[in-house]
Amino acid sequence: STKRETNQQLNCRDKAVVSTQSTGKQASVTLRSVITGVIEQTRNDLVTQCRSVDVALSKRVQECTNAKERLNSHLEKVDKEIESMESNISSLKAAIQDKIAPLKVAHTRLANRSQRPNIELTRDPAHSQLVNEVQLIEDSISKLEQQLEASECSLKGLIRNQIDLKEDIRIKTKSLHIDKDLCQDLRTTVDYSHY
Repeated sequence: STKRETNQQLNCRDKAVVSTQSTGKQASVTLRSVITGVIEQTRNDLVTQCRSVDVALSKRVQECTNAKERLNSHLEKVDKEIESMESNISSLKAAIQDKIAPLKVAHTRLANRSQRPNIELTRDPAHSQLVNEVQLIEDSISKLEQQLEASECSLKGLIRNQIDLKEDIRIKTKSLHIDKDLCQDLRTTVDYSHY
């Protein structure tokens, strides 16, 4: 009878073990199915995110390329303005230099007239004309010097602008190299479908 109870107990225990294993197996199948679904969803999310990043990166590369082209175009204009301003400055310096000789002549003539003896030292129309001529030449030189100073200030501003543009272009070129040549090329070598 003890042997029979033991067989019954073993049978019950075996049935309980089989039932537990069956439940465990079913739980394992369910868990594996859930895990497979999570992995598939994660892979899909990864592929979607990869495409989003590719689109954003391509957009950034295009924007950076456009910005660099605009900077290059602006730099060309600034270079032409600098060239024009340098030519203008040379012309102004030449114009000032051209006024120096007539001014010296007028000063010399005025000085010669002021050294005349007593009765010949008069303030006649010729004297007034010489004084006016000296004043006109000096005013003209003064205006030319003001224009020269303004032009030189403008040239300095243009040169600063040129330096800034060249630095911006250098930065855009470096950014394009990183985004396009390094990042995009690297991204094309990675296959996310295996994950």
